[in-house]
Amino acid sequence: MKAVTGSTAGHRPRVLIVENDAGVRRSMQLLLQARGFDVRAYPGGQPLLADVALRRPDCLVADYRLDDQTGIAVLKAMRALEWDGPAILVSAYASAELERDARDAGFAAVFEKPLREYALVDAVARLTRRPGIG
Repeated sequence: MKAVTGSTAGHRPRVLIVENDAGVRRSMQLLLQARGFDVRAYPGGQPLLADVALRRPDCLVADYRLDDQTGIAVLKAMRALEWDGPAILVSAYASAELERDARDAGFAAVFEKPLREYALVDAVARLTRRPGIG
């Protein structure tokens, strides 16, 4: 499954969010939708992975600590499904070790909670190659 890039006219880059905190999940979803992204949000890794083949995301935004697994495990599972798109990890438990592990797993960016909205939007826009958002 290949990632679809957001460079074609009329294409809204698809972003998948996996975040177990309902309030944070909804906030990220609304923020990115307001900036023109097609966003689907999931409360855990298993629901996302059950749906990922249908969604073919341009970008993944994953929380580190989920109820059913880690965001790193979710990305590894997506890579096993041959998805090769960009991913962003968010965590309230940021550390140099976590950032190293995330980068080693293939995350393009790691953000600490609470999120700076502009940083998330800018990173998703850059990773999906969608100019003029932000």
